[in-house]
Amino acid sequence: MSKTTTTPGRQPDADQSIYSEKSPVPVEKESGRAPGLLFPLLRGIPTILVLAILAGLALWGRHHDWKLPGFSKLAGGESSEVAVWCDAHGVAEADCIACNAELLPKGELYGWCAEHGVHECILHHPQAAQLDVIPNISQDDLGRVARAIAARPPTRNDPGCKMHLRRIQFPSAEAVDRAGVDIGLVDRGPVLETILTTGEIVYDPTRVAQLSSRASGTISRVEKNVGDRVKQGDVLALVDAVELGRAKSQLVQSLIQLDLAKKVAERLSGIDEGAVAGRRIEEAQSAAVELEVAVQKGFEALSNLGLPVNRDELLTRSIPEIQEELRLLGIPASFQSVMESTHLTSNLLPIVSPREGIVVERHAVAGEVVDSNKMLFTVADTSRMWLLLNVRLEQVDRISVGQKTVFRPDGSDCESVGQITWISTDLDIGTRTIRVRSELANNDGQLRNETFGAGGIVLREESQAITVPNSAIHWEGCCYIAFVRDKNWFQEGSYKIFHTRSVRPGAVMGDYTEVIAGLLPGEVVVTKGSGILRAELLKGNLGAG
Repeated sequence: MSKTTTTPGRQPDADQSIYSEKSPVPVEKESGRAPGLLFPLLRGIPTILVLAILAGLALWGRHHDWKLPGFSKLAGGESSEVAVWCDAHGVAEADCIACNAELLPKGELYGWCAEHGVHECILHHPQAAQLDVIPNISQDDLGRVARAIAARPPTRNDPGCKMHLRRIQFPSAEAVDRAGVDIGLVDRGPVLETILTTGEIVYDPTRVAQLSSRASGTISRVEKNVGDRVKQGDVLALVDAVELGRAKSQLVQSLIQLDLAKKVAERLSGIDEGAVAGRRIEEAQSAAVELEVAVQKGFEALSNLGLPVNRDELLTRSIPEIQEELRLLGIPASFQSVMESTHLTSNLLPIVSPREGIVVERHAVAGEVVDSNKMLFTVADTSRMWLLLNVRLEQVDRISVGQKTVFRPDGSDCESVGQITWISTDLDIGTRTIRVRSELANNDGQLRNETFGAGGIVLREESQAITVPNSAIHWEGCCYIAFVRDKNWFQEGSYKIFHTRSVRPGAVMGDYTEVIAGLLPGEVVVTKGSGILRAELLKGNLGAG
């Protein structure tokens, strides 16, 4: 048979045989069929049959609860039973205390404690605590709890909550470690519960004196400056006041005329009747009375200028002595020698300090003309200062006169302690706060007027409160809880469980929270990694719902 050749670009005739380049066997072309799709289909049929058989076996085995044999059986070793797992609680089904409550009965339940605001109150039933020895609840602890409850708002715990009935179980102690759960000890520590607010330090207005001249005049000399410490009666400045000189002169003149009028009246009264007309005697006596009034007005004028005089003592002296006494009236003896050497007049009106303190303001300059309306000095006793606190309206019911206050000025680490002396009856409409006043001791002079800072009103101070790390307390929507480790944790064969305990938290002190009720010192609580325990609680709640 001759070999047929084809010319490139030319298709062979329909009746010509086509030979494969790799096989000498001719392949005939059938019209209407694709030779390349039939053979792969035929080759896949066995695989499809095998997969169908395996799928059927799997469905039949699932229906009849088939289980894969263990490695020991496959290897020809001894046979062992596989423990059935409780998927709901993550432990072996035979050891699950949630599914088999008889494995570890909960014991007697005491319910809600209205006095302390928790479930299964261990203050009333200390045998319920997870401690090896039943603790003794002292009167000091009961008194501390009573003070804490009285100082704080009512508990938010719901009496109908069932969280405290739950126990979270782990298959082993190693499982607890793998879950990242960490624990801490319930301990005792100091607690200072306060109402935090803002405040301002100001001078005590009852200890501040603003001084001015009681008569118009010219400042002759200034003796004290700002910052000088003064005592009561110290001279701050001298004012040359004409009004004072006039009052002194009128008083001396009235005294002279009164003395003369009294002598005339006495002389006329001693003469025999008929020798002197009665009218002259009456006129002399009347003149003496008028002069008595004038003398009294003179003494009052000096008193109004801040220079009171002992009248009875002054009238026992002679006129020259009275003039000398009045010339230096109100000026301390330490100034008199200086004044005499400089020939100062008797018009000098001293401005003296009415109290011990510090000169905090001075507006007096020698030679300046002043009147009674101009404030020259401010003297303040800074040994005690006022602290004005702004307390929110909803917190006012928790404060009272006599409570301790603590204040820290801005930018300072020093705290000042005082006591509430007044609570305002007015409400600031803008800030909705009540003004509260406290008095602070300032013996070292470190407190400054108009200083702002953070203040606190101490509601309660305890030295032996029960405290736990903040992370041990959780709010679960209806009550506060803590996870307490079972007291038999380390006993051989014991169940590894954590009890969900209803607690009542108190004040927060940095990283620690006070526990008013629900925990006792020595118990062990979860402080880290509590997410897995809370997830179990949530899962249980969803299942119950």
